[in-house]
Amino acid sequence: MIVGGFCLGYVPKEYKGVIYNLHKLTGLTILLLMLIRLIWKMVNVKPLLPPDTAAWQRRAERAVHNLLYLLMIAMPLAGWIGSSSAGKAPHIGDISFALSIPENKALIETMFEMHELIAYGIITLVSIHVVAALYHHYGKKDNVLRRMLPW
Repeated sequence: MIVGGFCLGYVPKEYKGVIYNLHKLTGLTILLLMLIRLIWKMVNVKPLLPPDTAAWQRRAERAVHNLLYLLMIAMPLAGWIGSSSAGKAPHIGDISFALSIPENKALIETMFEMHELIAYGIITLVSIHVVAALYHHYGKKDNVLRRMLPW
């Protein structure tokens, strides 16, 4: 979605409406999935880090995960608020998913600036997450990365 979002400006004019709407609907789907994932996280016990993990690494792990959840929920919300305020809410046929927000140019600009800044934050946090996982796998040679993988 982030790569696709950065490429939206290059979509041919005749496909822009469909592609933008698909982007918005996918964003709403991600929002729903993130809310379900957040509930799952609160109900299920998270595996502990290895006992030899430094305290600062434990705090960093918690901060990165919490920030990822926050940004992955804030990202689609900012886009949804911005597009609803612009009168271009996501829709499926005649079914609109518009929020009851009056048109407000300042709000539109703020929400889409936030949407972009959040994208950079997510890129940064995912990069940190990947580097930390690889560090555990290749540096510490523990099972942290294997625990994350589905197989």
